[in-house]
Amino acid sequence: MTTTTPAAPLTRFAALRATAAAYPTEPYVVAVGTMVREMLLVGRADNHLYVLDSMGLPPAIGLGLCLGLDTSEHEKVVVVEGDGGMLMGMSTLATIGLLHPRQLLLIVLDNGVYAATGDQTTAAAAVDFCAAARSCGFASTWSVATEEALQAALAAARREPGPALLHVRITLENAPSTYFLPDPVELTLNFRRYLNGK
Repeated sequence: MTTTTPAAPLTRFAALRATAAAYPTEPYVVAVGTMVREMLLVGRADNHLYVLDSMGLPPAIGLGLCLGLDTSEHEKVVVVEGDGGMLMGMSTLATIGLLHPRQLLLIVLDNGVYAATGDQTTAAAAVDFCAAARSCGFASTWSVATEEALQAALAAARREPGPALLHVRITLENAPSTYFLPDPVELTLNFRRYLNGK
C-alpha cells in the first residue's frame, strides 16, 4: 500500500520566493507592508517596485506599466497583491479586462487577514477572485494552495497571454522582518532606471 504525504501549506515567504524565481527579470510590483518586507528577505532586486502606503493600487500600477511597455521586450509584468489590497482595488479588474494587457500576471496571495494591521479578517472568504477576474475578461486564472501547484501555474502563466490572475492560498505565518522606510521617490527612480536599462 502506498501513502502520500499531504503537501505542506504555502507560507507567504515561500510563495514570494517561487514567484521571484519564476520571473527574475520582468517588471515586478510588490504590494505594501508585510509583502514588501518578506520580498526583501527573498532578495532586493532592481526589477522590483516596492509599493509603500498605497494599499489596493498595485494592480493599477501594473496595468499602467503594461500599457507603457506594450511594445517592450518584457514578456510579463508581474503584480503581487494581498487579498485585502485586492478587495480594496476590485474595480481595477474591470479596467484590466477592458484594456486586456497581454503581459499582465496578477498574483493574489490570500491568507484571509490584514497581516500588517493585526490580522483582522478580510472578506476574502466570500469572494471567488478567479471567477471575478474571468467575469471581467481575464484570459486565464488559476487557484492554488501548494508549492507544486504554484510552480505549475507560474509556468503555465508564462506560456499563455494575459491578463491572467493567479490566486494563491497562503498560511497566516509571517516571516520575521524589519520595517522598510526608504524615500518612495528613490524607489521610483531606481525602478525607472531599471526600465530604461540604465
